[in-house]
Amino acid sequence: MRPIPRRRAAAAAVALALVVASACSDDGDSGAFCERLGDTEQLSTILGDLDPSDPAGLEARLEATLEQFSELEGDAPGAIRDDVARIRQGVALVLEAVQDNPDDLPAARAAIAGELDELPGLAQASEDVVAYARTECDLDLGEGPASTDDEDGATTTTTEG
Repeated sequence: MRPIPRRRAAAAAVALALVVASACSDDGDSGAFCERLGDTEQLSTILGDLDPSDPAGLEARLEATLEQFSELEGDAPGAIRDDVARIRQGVALVLEAVQDNPDDLPAARAAIAGELDELPGLAQASEDVVAYARTECDLDLGEGPASTDDEDGATTTTTEG
């Protein structure tokens, strides 16, 4: 048997590693993601519905939504996994602000507004998920939150109130 030249062996090893890596990569489960996405409450809806008369109910809603986005993140296809993670982080930020200010909705809103700079790209992430839902899941999630990213990547979210 003839020995294999080192260069060929190295190329074969690299090719094999690439095949194994691509076969083992986690591309999520698009079907499960789409199904779960249709049942997940949007952050923009929660932000628009902040109800000062029911802080416990709001906290429970946010906790449920955070859990839903955590599950969505696990199912999310690689193309939008980071976007779903960014939205999950936004839900966690809102939940923390509500927990820190359970009886003071204006203070919770101020805390949310002050912390959104910590999540640049939240509006873009939402737009990406909305676009993915429309094209890949045949779901219309609307326009996403009333947020904009400035030139520096900081996110501004507006809510009625």
